[in-house]
Amino acid sequence: MNKIVDFLLRARTKTYAGQGGAVTPALAGSKQLEYTEGEYLYRDIYYVGERAFLGIETIYQGGKPVWNMVYRGEWDPADITDEEIRENLPAALIANANTARTNQRVEWENGNYRYLCEGTGDLDNFSGTETLFKGGKPSHRVVYYSSKL
Repeated sequence: MNKIVDFLLRARTKTYAGQGGAVTPALAGSKQLEYTEGEYLYRDIYYVGERAFLGIETIYQGGKPVWNMVYRGEWDPADITDEEIRENLPAALIANANTARTNQRVEWENGNYRYLCEGTGDLDNFSGTETLFKGGKPSHRVVYYSSKL
């Protein structure tokens, strides 16, 4: 499991957090990010609406799915802009690449913005929340659940 988690953390810094890995989406209306390293493939497929998004991350080993995480998030455009999210959330994830969205508590601050990730469980099966605060107010929130397959 440690190899899978190590790969996951590298893949996230190369895709969403690193703003790379975009491919033609397999599902209409979705966005899709991918990263490959050796026998591992990371795929993140998600949908973004006006105030909410949802998606699934999957890791394949040798073509077989071995781990996934589903997530749902929301924000209020009156509280935080897309630009503010795109500037601060990836920065928080890159700064905490070893623990972002896992079963550990992670905090990050940058001026008026604060990131907090809190999870429970073990690396085979965990859940948690990820919140981006602006001016002390929770402005962008994600709930996630993962499982080893």
